[in-house]
Amino acid sequence: MTPPGVVLETEVRPMTTTRYDVVVVGGGVLGTAVAERLARTSASVCLLEAEGDVGEHASKGNAGVAVSYYGGPGTLETDLINASNPFWEELCERLDVPYRRIGGLMVALSEREAERLEHTRAEAAACGVRVRILGAGEVRVAEPLVTPDAVAGLSLPDEGIIDPMRLTAAFASLAAVNGAVIRLRERVEAIEHEDDGTSTVITGAGRYRARFVVNAAGVGAGAVSRMAGGEPLVTWPRKGQYVVVDRAFAGALRQIVFCTHLPDTKGINVVPTTHGSALLGPTATDITDPDDRATDAETIARVLAEAARLVPAVAEAYAIKTFAANRPAGDEPYRLRVDAHVPNLVHVTDRSAGVSISPAAAQYTLDLLQAAGLDAVERPDAQTALPRVPRLRTAPEPERLTEVDPLYGQVVCACEHVSAAEIEAALSAPVPATSIDGVRKRTGAGYGRCQGSLCLAGISFLTAMATGCGPDTVRHTVRGTVGS
Repeated sequence: MTPPGVVLETEVRPMTTTRYDVVVVGGGVLGTAVAERLARTSASVCLLEAEGDVGEHASKGNAGVAVSYYGGPGTLETDLINASNPFWEELCERLDVPYRRIGGLMVALSEREAERLEHTRAEAAACGVRVRILGAGEVRVAEPLVTPDAVAGLSLPDEGIIDPMRLTAAFASLAAVNGAVIRLRERVEAIEHEDDGTSTVITGAGRYRARFVVNAAGVGAGAVSRMAGGEPLVTWPRKGQYVVVDRAFAGALRQIVFCTHLPDTKGINVVPTTHGSALLGPTATDITDPDDRATDAETIARVLAEAARLVPAVAEAYAIKTFAANRPAGDEPYRLRVDAHVPNLVHVTDRSAGVSISPAAAQYTLDLLQAAGLDAVERPDAQTALPRVPRLRTAPEPERLTEVDPLYGQVVCACEHVSAAEIEAALSAPVPATSIDGVRKRTGAGYGRCQGSLCLAGISFLTAMATGCGPDTVRHTVRGTVGS
């Protein structure tokens, strides 16, 4: 049963105009965070997402690091990271999202890189970040898997790992619980401005008139700005290729291992995930086609080789998957401001730190909107948390979960220890999964060593039951069916 306010399919209906205080364009981590924050106020909110699920682009195709440091002092991005970082544990507890503050270690493999580490240390310290230079011996104590060729390291103890897909889905779900309308499969086609200062956002299925429009469309933010007659905003996709390695390797990692950041690149990193696997990557290649998510053997071989320079235990035998995702690059690294030409258009974009700034960026956006005239006061009845779904893999006494729900006794994904109860919860969430990939994003089912070869049938069956279609026609992704 689809919750009130969540529209999963484009409906055939008259092109009526619906009014809201704010329309948010884009259902990535920034758009959903903004919608969630606004939904706790008196403002009426509608989020429009072109895909059939939230978090379908950069918000699911990133390393899942909530950084404590990303750039130099004195920038808005740094301020938002600083405002977000101390509160991840509390926020993720409320949203039922996995997060661990495991720390990060930046490794120098040459004297040139060691000199660069000192520059990074000074810059991070100027941002208020806890940071410390380590000698070669200290590096191996901090992370025994790091190469013995390391000459120095930089400890960043406040780096954390997070599940960005569950974070995005949780923001959207809590927004829906508090009355925001989440409309999926509604690509914005035009934006018209009315004489009364409002704007009408037009999709193939409806017209949405709003006092304010928030542009959180990621790679598509430039197109949205052009439709609205806004300031020049140039965006393009930057492809990152990754290798996923399983927990047989990742379980021994103590923290995130970064290469030394040089002026022109952040390089290849080794990142444990909250699922127990690890990510190697990403690369960074500017492309033109936002739908190009192909990997290639040459690039994947380079990712493995560069990761092995940091951590020699990295081996192709541990690899269980490769993938590519496109993050939004642009003429500015981030843009959080009222448009210079259109006073009721607010841009919320970020090149790489969207997850890390999302909580504070949402509050900052609310502040911008209120300063621009949005009448929004806090709702005392707003919900601030989502119900916690026990997880078979992390429960202290998993055998007792059947007392809560007998479906915990039905293990659907053996690799990741995901039960039918967890899948049912994902399929009935306020913004539910409607595809096999949607279930994976919310539960981890199918992300293990077999990559779904053993659990696909079970996931398909449960998804078909929840969505009312046959197992042979259930969507694998939000764009296609099992057979496609």
